[in-house]
Amino acid sequence: MKWIVVWSKRRGYGFLVTRLQRRKSRNWLKSIGIVIALGKSIWNGVTHNMLDDIHNHWKRAEAVRIKCLGVPTLDMDNVCFHLEEKSGGKIIYRHINILILYRGRNYDPQNQPVIPLMLWKPYAPIYPKLVKNIADGLTFEETKEMRNRGLHSPALMKLTRNGVYVNVVARVREAFETEEVIRLDCTHVGMSDCKRIGVKLRDLAPCVPILFKDEQIILWRGKRDQERNSDISDANAKSSGA
Repeated sequence: MKWIVVWSKRRGYGFLVTRLQRRKSRNWLKSIGIVIALGKSIWNGVTHNMLDDIHNHWKRAEAVRIKCLGVPTLDMDNVCFHLEEKSGGKIIYRHINILILYRGRNYDPQNQPVIPLMLWKPYAPIYPKLVKNIADGLTFEETKEMRNRGLHSPALMKLTRNGVYVNVVARVREAFETEEVIRLDCTHVGMSDCKRIGVKLRDLAPCVPILFKDEQIILWRGKRDQERNSDISDANAKSSGA
C-alpha cells in the first residue's frame, strides 16, 4: 500500500494517508482555491513574475494549485521539474494539467528570495529554420509528395487554442507505428503556437516537421527503417568482431 504526505491547515502538521483516503478527501483540493494559469509565459521557462506570484500566494497558504494550459502541457515532466527547481517547492499532486505545489514545512515567508520583476518582454532569440526546403534523407520530389500526402490525409487530432495537449505525444507515437505522414489540425491556434508545438513534437516524438500551412502541421516520422537496419548491421559487426 502506497502512502503520501498531505498538509492540513487545521492540524498544522503533515500526516500520512492512503490513496483511498486521499480520493475521499476531495474537499482538500477545493480548499486550495488559489489558481495560477500557466500559459504561453512558461514556454521560455518559469518567468520571474510567475515565481513572484507563487511566493506571494505561499504567504497565505501552504500550497498553491496551478493549472497549465497551452504548449507547455506537451511535456508536463519538464514543467514539474522547472517549477520544483526554481521555486524550491514540491509537487504533491498531479492530475493531467493540474498541479499542487507545496511550499515545504519549514518555509519562512519573511526570508523568501527576492525575485526581480520582469517589466518588459525580452527580445526573441533567433532560432534556426524549422522546416527545410528539402527534408533530410529525401529528394525535392519526395519531400513535395510527402507534403501533399499529409495535406490530403485525415487529421489525427484537432487542437484548440490554449488547450490541454497531455496526450498528443502518445497519440503521435502510436500513429507513426502505422502511418508515415500525419496531420494535426490546429485551426484558430495561431501560427506561432503551431511552430512551438512542432518543435516540441520534433524532440519528444521524435519526428520531422515538413510543413506548416493554414494552421496545419504535417509531420514525417523519418527514415526509421534505414536506421534500424544500420543499427542491426552495426550490432552484427560488433558481435562477429568479438
